Formats: sequence, C-alpha cells, structure tokens
Amino acid sequence: MHAASRPRMKTTAPLLRGGGELHVVGSRNIVTFDDPDGAIYRLVELADGSRTTNELLSALAQDHPQLQRQDALDAICELEAAGLLEHHAPRRRIPRERYDAPFALYV
Repeated sequence: MHAASRPRMKTTAPLLRGGGELHVVGSRNIVTFDDPDGAIYRLVELADGSRTTNELLSALAQDHPQLQRQDALDAICELEAAGLLEHHAPRRRIPRERYDAPFALYV
C-alpha cells in the first residue's frame, strides 16, 4: 500500500451492522469483520477515493481517537485481502486549454 494512493471501495454493496460486526454483502458472498466500535464501518464510509491513505487515517482518527494507526492500516489490508478495496493514483489536473478549443466552435 502506498501513502499517496487513494483507497476506494470497489463495490457499493450493502453494509449491515450488528452484534459488534460489519457484514459487507457482495454479489456472491458476505464478508464479516469484527467491528465493536464502528471504526471499520467509518473507514468504509471514508474510503471513497477522494483522500490519500494518510488523509483517510487522519479523518478516521478524528472520529475514533482511541484507534491506533497500525490497527487502521491493518483494517485497510483486511479490506484489500477480501477484494473490497482498490487504490487509485492521485488525480491529475487536466489543463483547461484542452477543452477550450471545441467550445470556440459554438460561440
């Protein structure tokens, strides 16, 4: 895992919580995580691809200050191992000039 990557859930599968567990319902299976304090649920909510791993961990720490950084990293690795999380490279900014030329035809 790279600190500059942007973790994102691969699926928009339903998330079920109960009994201190988080269940991610996939098309073929259900993946269950121990989640007594809701930290993994919050991690999944935050993993939308808009934050780097470090930004994701900082946001998670605001909601769950008792959570150790290594435990959060381990949870990210568990989500990856279950095939639920993917990493994206940082977004590139596309120069506006690239889109200006076609619009000039319509003015």
